[in-house]
Amino acid sequence: MKRRQLLASAGAIALGLAAGGCASSDDDGALILRVAGQNNDEHPNTTELQKVATTVEEGTSGRVRMEIYPNNQLGDYTLMYDELGQGTMHMGLISTPTSLDNRLEIQFLPYLFTNYSDVYRYFTLDSLLGQQLREIHRAQDIELLGLFAEGFGGIATNRPVSSPAEMGADKDVMLRVPEIPISAGHAKSMGFGTVSMAYADVYQGLQTGAVDGWTGGHPLVNYLQFKDVITHYYQYNNMFEATHLLINRPTFESLSPADQVVLREAGKTMTKNSFEISKDAEETYRKKMADEGIEVVEFDDADLKSFAEDARKSAWSILGDPGQVKMIEELSTEMGFDYTPPSA
Repeated sequence: MKRRQLLASAGAIALGLAAGGCASSDDDGALILRVAGQNNDEHPNTTELQKVATTVEEGTSGRVRMEIYPNNQLGDYTLMYDELGQGTMHMGLISTPTSLDNRLEIQFLPYLFTNYSDVYRYFTLDSLLGQQLREIHRAQDIELLGLFAEGFGGIATNRPVSSPAEMGADKDVMLRVPEIPISAGHAKSMGFGTVSMAYADVYQGLQTGAVDGWTGGHPLVNYLQFKDVITHYYQYNNMFEATHLLINRPTFESLSPADQVVLREAGKTMTKNSFEISKDAEETYRKKMADEGIEVVEFDDADLKSFAEDARKSAWSILGDPGQVKMIEELSTEMGFDYTPPSA
């Protein structure tokens, strides 16, 4: 159900859109789609978004053009998602908030994927998960065009983790966790002490000793933003981060069928490309961390499988809303997981 409050937001003012949020046209009649991005110009998902824009302009013979605003210029992803639904923003490659539909908390489910073989098979627009996500977004008047794999996350610390491969054993580390119950609950089940802390405060928290580590970041983020305040990085693969390429649904449906196909195909290509981009980035930035003197710990397939089995038993039950349970049951059947719903 939509619970969106209509906002006279800074993003809408910045866009200068006409009432009703219709996409604008330039002097030659081209439809201009304003596109929100949340990373800087050099970030892989921004450069891939630029490629999507080029493909769309060429594929529509200039009838549709994308005007990209990277680095949260028009507001953060929570605001942009709301505006996508209202039509005051046309497109975005953004993270997806859970406030309008808590089924989107599935994206924080630990070990939904364990490795890239899982990602290639189950994280596509045509997969069951892709269909589920499309349904959720459509309920908000948003169309899903693509998925951008940001990569597998791990845990970064400024002290060694005790018994890192033994789930449930005391890790002797106080870990920053986001204010997301499934993330906090899983970290506790692994054996970490936890403190909820805003992402913006993580660097200072590590610097001052308020926390010993944090969870939720893949190698690129840890190297670029935290290499000065961490000494160890553990590639647990405990979460898989992704952003979604989204478009306001009425805007999308106003396009000709041929132009809709161009956008869909561009989104599919971006999705496929992102897998290799994120995989290569993980390897590159793990090496960069090691070159900086950070101890990088990786786990073999047997360890990762064991971690995943433990998470499904100890943490997945935290998502207990009926809609969440139904979604996980469907995915478990599709992906061959052993899953016991919380009420069972």
